[in-house]
Amino acid sequence: MHLQLLPALIAGVVIAMVSASDDEERLMMDVFRGYNSLIQPVKNISDTPIIVKIALQLVLLINVDEKDQVMHTNVWLTLKWHDFQMRWNPVKYGEIRQIRVQPDKVWLPDIVLFN
Repeated sequence: MHLQLLPALIAGVVIAMVSASDDEERLMMDVFRGYNSLIQPVKNISDTPIIVKIALQLVLLINVDEKDQVMHTNVWLTLKWHDFQMRWNPVKYGEIRQIRVQPDKVWLPDIVLFN
């Protein structure tokens, strides 16, 4: 009996995955239609500056050289900001509320970290 349910369960999962992929693909196509990653995401250039939230998370401490006062680390740098061009109605896209995109696809703030 249990083995008979397995194909139905697998088919249900595959259908759900295909549907989610279709929704996400359609969302990405719609969001990036006409999007220019070189243009700062403000409606008017006179708008207030874009607020960029920065989080730095230490992943690995590789080496500490006390004598030369040098430290080598691996970190995760997370940048978050609001881009008015990337709005959508989640109901139209399978309740997708957030997407992750490659950095070269979106406008990136000019951030330089100094020690």
